[in-house]
Amino acid sequence: MKSDLFIRTLLIIIVILLALNIMTPLLSNLATSHAAGSMQYKVDSIVTGTIFNLKTDDLEKLLNEYSKEGWEPININYVEAKLGLGGKIFVVFKK
Repeated sequence: MKSDLFIRTLLIIIVILLALNIMTPLLSNLATSHAAGSMQYKVDSIVTGTIFNLKTDDLEKLLNEYSKEGWEPININYVEAKLGLGGKIFVVFKK
């Protein structure tokens, strides 16, 4: 008798929790973000010397130039040329 009442109570609680889990996203008023539509991205690159003679002045100049225009760097990658004879630095900006 007591075990039947306990099992029924647990089943009712589980059903209520499942119903709440299903209904909560439907009833919530989620705000749509429009920021993604207004984002702009820009990619620029700098040719470098060899990996042993990497100059950062050009990179610093590029970062300062774009930051004055409101661009924010989000990714910087160095791609080495064959045989270590230089490469390119790619910078991705967003605004």
